[in-house]
Amino acid sequence: MIYYSHRTRKTLAEGRVYLPLGYAHYSYGSVCQKFLGLFKRGGIKAQEVLMPEIYANAAHLMPPNGGKRPVHVAFKPYEEIRILKGAANVAHVAWEFAKVPDFAGLPFDHPRRDNVLNDYVHVLGMASEVWVGCEYTKSVFEAHGLKHVQVMPAPIETQPTADAEDDEHLAGMYKIGCLEFTREAIAGCIDSTGKPRLDNSTLFRAGECRANGGRVFFSVFNPGDPRKNIATLFLGFQEYLRRTKRNDLLIVKLVLEGSPQSVRQALSTQMPKHFDYAGVPVSFVDCENILLVPELLSARALEALYRAADFYICTSAAEGQGLPVQEAMAAGLVPISAAETAMADYIKPDHAIVLQTSEAPIPLQVSEAYGLLGVSWRLASHHELVRALQQAAEMPQDEYERRSRAAQAFIEKQYGFDITRKKLLKRMKELAA
Repeated sequence: MIYYSHRTRKTLAEGRVYLPLGYAHYSYGSVCQKFLGLFKRGGIKAQEVLMPEIYANAAHLMPPNGGKRPVHVAFKPYEEIRILKGAANVAHVAWEFAKVPDFAGLPFDHPRRDNVLNDYVHVLGMASEVWVGCEYTKSVFEAHGLKHVQVMPAPIETQPTADAEDDEHLAGMYKIGCLEFTREAIAGCIDSTGKPRLDNSTLFRAGECRANGGRVFFSVFNPGDPRKNIATLFLGFQEYLRRTKRNDLLIVKLVLEGSPQSVRQALSTQMPKHFDYAGVPVSFVDCENILLVPELLSARALEALYRAADFYICTSAAEGQGLPVQEAMAAGLVPISAAETAMADYIKPDHAIVLQTSEAPIPLQVSEAYGLLGVSWRLASHHELVRALQQAAEMPQDEYERRSRAAQAFIEKQYGFDITRKKLLKRMKELAA
């Protein structure tokens, strides 16, 4: 098979194969890497093609294969999908809204009409098949007349690395830096012209919290992504501590490029926008028990953070698959999340604390960017998060352990490598025929 990878000109120039969290298309990169691992386990030879549109026929890229056409999978955003002539073209995409942008719903003078690839329905219609990460996206695409859609989520690794449970070893290996979400620390970071001064005791503080009977909560998000509903996360956690007088900890991995400029932009511009949308100034949050982790991390270091926590909080309004939530569940964390969009597939009352939501319009910046008029989504309030956090804190240990095991088992059964590989091999064989 052939794949059109997530790599951009920048990452190609840097010689990167795996995109760190924070780079452009990193989410497509994560999905691509997971599928490449799956191809390898399934005995499928995968060849990357950087510019599929320049080839007259896919036969120029691969040796004869008994008359079967090659399968070309594109791990790209919609506007960058390209067709490889002579192949079965598969677009592996994510979408989180109830409507898909197409020219039929746009005014004639709308700026998105300048590029035909901004008509997502048209782009997806060119593919032999569309793969998506959840049932929600499949239903939205089908409602727009796209009938060639398959749910093919990225596989989730459920086996820990050999030393994953050796907390002392991990604490010594990873000096993961963090910044307390206090007004003084944030102001100092924004005003600094150099590299942010970070405290390297993230894992130590997590271990100390758990040793003293506290709970450690974890979350991962891109602060520039309006889907993440992050004001609810911070306001809810601060209010929870105020009400309960507990000394629990919230660790937040910010998905950034890791440069000082990206950190300052996140703190001074991106995150305040979320609070403006919620009608509260960002300065309302002043909490030393919220630790922000802005650095680029390896997969092993991120795994260490997962395993240092008890619960994973997802306040997103919408996701295309939600890899961090699933990876956290695979690591044994009990998720606290709404069961909306992609999360409806795997957030269940048996193993999760489910956030209740109410309907709200999507932010104007999202509506204008995609040409989505009159579209809404469902949000959890910070009061609802406080309720869920209190439920987590009061959960008996035996019930927590049961939910933890149930969350792991669910991911293994529905998203593990074995089940996904069988589904993938069957689909690849059918496409190549």
